[in-house]
Amino acid sequence: MMCACDEAFGRRFLSHQLSEGRELASQERVNVTLGFQPGVCAECRDLPAEPAPAGEIHGRTSKIKRYYWRELFFEEMRRKADWTEAHSDADAAERSEAHAAIDEQVLADIKALHATAPKYVIAEPSQSEILKRYGVEVLSIPADYVETPQKGAVIQDITGPISPEDFVSRHFEAGGWAVMPLESVPLHCLFGVMMWLLIEDPEDPRSRMVSFGDRAAYEAQREKPAIWTRHPEDFGSKGYALRRRSAIKRHFELIPPEREELLSLFDYWRPYSANLRQYLWAHREADVDRARRLVEVLPPETIKRILRHLFGDYWGRFLGWPDLLLHRGEEIMLLEVKSSSDKLSQDQKGWIADNHDHLHLPFKLVKLHRNTPKTRRTA
Repeated sequence: MMCACDEAFGRRFLSHQLSEGRELASQERVNVTLGFQPGVCAECRDLPAEPAPAGEIHGRTSKIKRYYWRELFFEEMRRKADWTEAHSDADAAERSEAHAAIDEQVLADIKALHATAPKYVIAEPSQSEILKRYGVEVLSIPADYVETPQKGAVIQDITGPISPEDFVSRHFEAGGWAVMPLESVPLHCLFGVMMWLLIEDPEDPRSRMVSFGDRAAYEAQREKPAIWTRHPEDFGSKGYALRRRSAIKRHFELIPPEREELLSLFDYWRPYSANLRQYLWAHREADVDRARRLVEVLPPETIKRILRHLFGDYWGRFLGWPDLLLHRGEEIMLLEVKSSSDKLSQDQKGWIADNHDHLHLPFKLVKLHRNTPKTRRTA
């Protein structure tokens, strides 16, 4: 059933979604048998609204946009539909301009509402609280910043302007470390190569054929041929990992404990994993090469631990990985690089918590502090 307070909006805009819902943990489809009923949601029962913050993506990094995403969507849809009905003779340019203005006004109205009568408690742990809670060591490195018109910090090195990540890489390379750019994509590639056989299992009762556009063609702005592959409808959820526990156990028994055998298996599975990697946007060969480099550098048991962790809640854990992987002999270290004014994102905070609780990888935060003229003269 659904709450009666959503009936007007649902019948006007989402009539195609009123007969069926999804259980979030398992993604299982559930028939709506009782329709709209009064007193279903927390607010209609005079209880505090239950926050369900959306993920932090481009264009949705503020807390207002993350916590009030549903309210923003509903009100934007209503006002745009009302405007379009009242201006049926408007051309595309007028409609686009009006819709953009509506988006701005709705956001301003929601901000004002939150300032006077907040619907959600949106307090989240600060960066300093996260670092202290999980015992993260912070390395401070002074740097000379270059003022540029483009967005993002630029550091002045002896060879010229470079990115903060390159500056930190050179700093540690001078200390004998080999440095590999990391972030999330090589982990997606590693997951795709090593888990495709399990995820595309035709004996999975919830597997079905799906299609999507070729990712490389999309990036090249050319016609996108359809890619067809097997895919479980609940893939990436916690429920999927629970449902497939026995199959997961059997699959990990196939992954050898020796590095050379693991590399051979990676190379053998690499071409067969192409469809899953396309689905995960892990299709670029250079990124797959970096994934293979992870197998060369990290102990096999660490590789398995990472894969198990991702499998447990893929869509909740695939972002937020650190910028750099360092290795020197058998020693490894992961680094997140932040310029002087940068803060950890919510995905990065989540990764730090997961690393502390599950992954146990050596990790540090590098903070690049802006040199003052006095500091530069002293140096």
